[in-house]
Amino acid sequence: MHKFLNSRNPLTLCMLGLLSLGISGCGGSSNSDSPVSTEPPGADDAPIAEQAAFNNADGFNVVREPGPRLPIADEAAEITEADFAAGLPAAVIQVPDDVDPATNQAPVFVGLENIEVIAGQVLEVIFEPRDFEGDQLGVIPGMFPEILPQGGTFPDNLDGTKTFRFQPLQNDVGFLKFTVTALDPANSDYRSSQSILIKIVLPADPSTIPNVAPMLDEVIPHTARVNDPVVFELKGIDLNGTVPTLEVPELPVGGSFLQHPRFEEVYVLKFVPETVGEFSVDILARDSVDSALTSTETLTITVLSESAFERSTESLRVLAQNRDIQIGFAALQSFYHRPDGAIYAATAAREYNIVTPENSMKMDYLNPEPGRYQFAATDNLIEFAKLHSMTVHGHPLVWYRQLPAWVQNSKVADRETHMTDYINRVMGRYAQDVSIWDVINEPMADDGTLRDSVWLESMGAEYIDKALNLARSLSADGTLLINEFDIGFSGPKFTGLMGLVDDLQIRDIPLDGIGFQLHLFSNFDQFAELRANFAEVAARNIDIYITELDVSLVQGATAAQQAEVYAQIAAICLEQGRCKAIQTWGLSDQYSFRSIFDPLLFDRDYQAKPAYSAILDALTIFR
Repeated sequence: MHKFLNSRNPLTLCMLGLLSLGISGCGGSSNSDSPVSTEPPGADDAPIAEQAAFNNADGFNVVREPGPRLPIADEAAEITEADFAAGLPAAVIQVPDDVDPATNQAPVFVGLENIEVIAGQVLEVIFEPRDFEGDQLGVIPGMFPEILPQGGTFPDNLDGTKTFRFQPLQNDVGFLKFTVTALDPANSDYRSSQSILIKIVLPADPSTIPNVAPMLDEVIPHTARVNDPVVFELKGIDLNGTVPTLEVPELPVGGSFLQHPRFEEVYVLKFVPETVGEFSVDILARDSVDSALTSTETLTITVLSESAFERSTESLRVLAQNRDIQIGFAALQSFYHRPDGAIYAATAAREYNIVTPENSMKMDYLNPEPGRYQFAATDNLIEFAKLHSMTVHGHPLVWYRQLPAWVQNSKVADRETHMTDYINRVMGRYAQDVSIWDVINEPMADDGTLRDSVWLESMGAEYIDKALNLARSLSADGTLLINEFDIGFSGPKFTGLMGLVDDLQIRDIPLDGIGFQLHLFSNFDQFAELRANFAEVAARNIDIYITELDVSLVQGATAAQQAEVYAQIAAICLEQGRCKAIQTWGLSDQYSFRSIFDPLLFDRDYQAKPAYSAILDALTIFR
C-alpha cells in the first residue's frame, strides 16, 4: 500500500466525523432545479450482428457497435502554451509507507527542461537520475519511460543515463508529454516520475519532412490451441499521419483477411492452425502516398496441442459448487477478438461459474457521450455467460473513476440525474441477466471518511442511499454490494466502511454484501486481520464476496509462495459461511492489469500454475 504526496481537499475535511451520523450536505449546490436528462438509448445504439470473420467466438453470435467509433481523446491537446512556458511539470513522488522522505530523499532528474523541436528533426534528450543517498554509496537509480511515442527509443548509455531519441513528423505537431520514472536504489517502490513537455512545430517548408515507411502496430506474443480459430486485429501506422493499407502476401489456407468495418486502419486476419509448432504469417504495410514505400513484419503464434490444455482433475467450478460457493474471474473485454480468444473462452468455461465485465460496464466506455451508449461488449459477455451457465456480476454502477469527460465537467446540480439515469438505463437493460451488482465502488478514503468524488460533491453522503435504493427498486432479488479495496487488513478505511454499513442498516438502506478487492502481493501475511474483517461483515448479517483477487510476485518470490497466499485466502473464505464467491481479477497473466507481476492462476500459455492447484486443493480438502 502506498501514499501519494498531495493536499487534503476541504470536502474531505467536511466529512470527518459525519459518516457515522449519516449527515450529508458537504457537497455542492442543491439539485432542486430539476436538470434536464440526457437522451435515453435509442435505435442508433442497438448493437448489430458482426461477421464471423472478425471474431473467434464459439457457440454464440457476436454483435458490434453500429456507428462510427468515437474520436480518441488527445491528452496532449490539454497542454497549453502557458503550461509549456511555465517550465517542467512538478515531479510526482510515490512514497511507500515504510519510507520517511525527511531522511531518504526521492530520486530526481537533473538538467531537464521543456523543449521545442521542428517536425522532421531528430530530438535527443538525456535523462540522468540522481539520488542523494545513492550518490554517496555509488549507486545509480533505475528508470523507465511511462509511454514511448511511436518511433521513439530510450536506449541505455551504460553510464547511468538513458537517451530519449525521437523524430516527430506531421502527425506529432502540437504538444507531447514524455514521462520517465526513477526508482530509489534502496527501495524500488519509492519512485519519482518526471515529465517534460515537447512542443512540435511544422517547418517553413513541410515538404522537407521525410516520408517514412508505414509499420504494423506492436503485436504481443500469443499462444493458441491447434484447430482453434485465431483472430489478429492488425493496425497499420504511418507516422506521417496518413493511413496505410495492409496486405498478406501468402494467406494461410482457408484464412481470411478483411478491412475492419469500423476502423479503416485495422485489418482482421483469421485462420485455423492445423499443426503444432510456430505458425508465422508475413504482413505488408503499404504507404498511401508512395505505393512503393512498404515494410513487412512477421506475426508468429505458438500453437500447442489439445493435450497441453487438458487437466485430469475436476474443474474449479465443479468443486466450488460442491462447497456451495461460486468461483470466477473478470473477463477481458472482447476476448473473442484476441488471437488466443478461443482457448481463453474454453479455459473460462471449464473452470468458472461467475464472471464480471472488467471494463465494458464502466461509465466512460458504456456511456461515453450524452445520449450515446455502447452495449455490444456487455451483451456479448452475457451471451457467453448464458451459454456456459455463469452468473454475471455487474461492475460498477457508481464509481469516482473512469467517468466520461461530460460527467466530470457537468454542472454539480445535474449529477444526481446523470447518476440515476445511468443506473436506470444499465439495470433496465440487464436486470434479468445480472444477479449481483457492485452498486457503489470504492467510496472510502484511506482515512475512513467518504472519498471525494463528483457524486459526493453533488449529493453529499446521500448519493450512496440514492444509488442503493434505486438499485433495489430495479432489482428486487438482486444482490447489491459495496465494493472496496484495501479492506483486507485492519485500519481506518475498513473501520470507516463498517461505520457506513452500520449507518445504512440503521436507516434500512438496502445492502446485501461487501466486495473485497484483494489486489495482494506475494509477501502478504495479514491473514488474521482478513479473517477478523470477514467476521465483522458477517456479524452485520450481510455477505462477503471476494471480487478482485490477484497476488503479484515481488521481491524474488516463488510461485509456491504465491500459491500459499491464494491457499490461505481460499481457506479463510471457505471457513466463513457468509463468503459467497472468489473471483480473480482476470483469467491469465497475459491480460492482467498487473501483468508484469504474473499475478493470476494461469500463465501466458494458459497453463495452470501452483496457485491454481492451491485453490483446487482448498476446494477439495476443506471441511
